[in-house]
Amino acid sequence: MEKTESVLYLKSAMMAMPGKLNLNGKTLALEAHKQGVGGFGLLGALLKRKVESTNHGFSWSVEDIATITQGKHGAQKNILEVTHQDGQQFRIQVSNFEEWKNAIDTSRSA
Repeated sequence: MEKTESVLYLKSAMMAMPGKLNLNGKTLALEAHKQGVGGFGLLGALLKRKVESTNHGFSWSVEDIATITQGKHGAQKNILEVTHQDGQQFRIQVSNFEEWKNAIDTSRSA
């Protein structure tokens, strides 16, 4: 199963990063980058390029996902919480939690 969506990675209660969530066969991947760094002329441009090029996401086999749960962030309930077998957890705001959970579960059982 394949699915792609522009999402928000909820790094913390006060920090959200735009990104892209991809389910491609047996791999779930998140690419998320900080934004909003700027100013200070050439130094600011170089710093912005460095900060925005750092990927804060992951690329996991769906078989390595321990749990998939629905979280909350304020009033938003379409929060996909995925936890790796090693304990790493990512909270991702998606447009429809159930669609993503079903897609990942389908990929795991295929």
